[in-house]
Parts: sequence; C-alpha cells; structure tokens
Amino acid sequence: MYLGNVNGPAYIKIIEETLPMFIENTFDPKNKEWAFMQDNAPPHTSTYSIKWFKDNNINVFKWPATSPDLNLIENIWDHIDKKLRKMKHTNVNQLQEMIQDIWLGVTPMYCQKLVNSMQNCIKQCIKSRGGTFNKY
Repeated sequence: MYLGNVNGPAYIKIIEETLPMFIENTFDPKNKEWAFMQDNAPPHTSTYSIKWFKDNNINVFKWPATSPDLNLIENIWDHIDKKLRKMKHTNVNQLQEMIQDIWLGVTPMYCQKLVNSMQNCIKQCIKSRGGTFNKY
C-alpha cells in the first residue's frame, strides 16, 4: 500500500516496480498487441509519465475524460469506500488492514458481474455519444 502523495515520478516508480512482473505473468512474450489502461488522473497524464511510457514503448490506451462508468476498478473503489464508512479505525495501520481485508473479500463472482455489465455500459456510452448515461 502506498502512503503519500502521488505525482508523476511517484506513479512511474510504482509502475516500474509492478508492471514488468505483471506483463511477464500475463502475456506471451511474443504478443505485443496489448495496451496499458489508466484513467486521466494528473499523475497518469503528467509530462513525466507520458514521456516514460513513450520511452519504454508502452502503448497507452486512450481513455475518455471523466468516465468512471467505463472503468471497472472504480466500482471496486466505491465498494471498498462504502464498506469502510461502516467501520471504525483509530490509526493508519488499522485502516490499511481494513482496506486489505475488504480488497481480499472482493469475489470472482463480483468481478464477473462487473465484467458482464460492460457491454451495456459501452452501448450506453455510444448511444450518449460519450456523454453521461445511466449505468443500469
């Protein structure tokens, strides 16, 4: 768990520490047909980050601004936030443990439900020409 403010260099440090192993464990080494997905948070779109991805020949998926309905992880963050609001913590370590426990409790069935909802979300997004839409 990262503590502190995240700017472009801090974000890239996290990427450098985690992305190579993820790529190695996920993709066939011959497969170059993948793109990195991130939202438009300031650390992701900083000059520093953009340059790093370009220098490392990593294709970054172009993502519409303010589009949480198209980003499944946003649903999980919301799920974690709602559960946390029902809990009490007295220090940062306790908060970290709570977040980790909730994260580990996210089931494959819940994730599959989110994945299954994407087709409808994409249709709604296209129908609204990229504007806001009701997710359900």
